[in-house]
Amino acid sequence: MKAGKPAPTANLMYRCAGPNCGTLKGITDHWWLMWASFAEFNRPVLYLCPWDDEIAAREGTLHVCGELCAQRLQSQFMGNVRENQRSASV
Repeated sequence: MKAGKPAPTANLMYRCAGPNCGTLKGITDHWWLMWASFAEFNRPVLYLCPWDDEIAAREGTLHVCGELCAQRLQSQFMGNVRENQRSASV
């Protein structure tokens, strides 16, 4: 590798994480990113942001093709949180 040339980047292909979707991300698609965390607030929190290459490459990030898939994933997250709360109180 010659000095001054940036290292080649991996050609990553992203697939939508929406339930029953699986659409592959194209170059001009306006996708979203979602991820969940427990650490900051000691509670489950769901994050949503516009596409960012750095965040997209992070482990645990869900790649989402649009609003409908984001809504479906949000619904799953909310259902899982409620189910875990019910299980913990029994």
